[in-house]
Amino acid sequence: MFEKGDLVTYGCKGVCEVKNITTLNLEGIPKDRLYYEMQSMVNAGSRIFSPVGQEEKNAMRAVLTKEAEELLGQLPECRLCWEKDERRREETYRRIINHSDARGMLCMIRTITDYGRERVLEGRRMPAMDGRYLKAADAELSIAMEIPRSALKEYMAARMGELSGALQAL
Repeated sequence: MFEKGDLVTYGCKGVCEVKNITTLNLEGIPKDRLYYEMQSMVNAGSRIFSPVGQEEKNAMRAVLTKEAEELLGQLPECRLCWEKDERRREETYRRIINHSDARGMLCMIRTITDYGRERVLEGRRMPAMDGRYLKAADAELSIAMEIPRSALKEYMAARMGELSGALQAL
């Protein structure tokens, strides 16, 4: 069970903060049923209610911890094998996000970003599905690492520069 103040991901809504655990005073809903009252970290104006005890059914899980910061050292060699089949690629992305796979998220960000860069050079756009999962992974990692989302890619690029510079010095 999550507690007030916990950061969680909730299905396609992304990262949310549990604001309260309460009952709902609505007709047809049991008065003794507890619900998480959550606020989206991306869309601050939205309130989300989810029944306590159905976390797995509602794809609700804890946000990554600081392990993402530790994994940045592996970023230079961190890439996913590119899957041309969009459905299979989406299955891979969904599995990574749903299982709180920090290394997988970093690799996913790196892979999608590299792929997007290649597409731009070809005069094409990144597929919308890849963009959605990139946005979800960016949001979660930026919150876990306490870095504004707008600065995450620059931070990762700077860390990669530091690492490659250190390797060249050897």
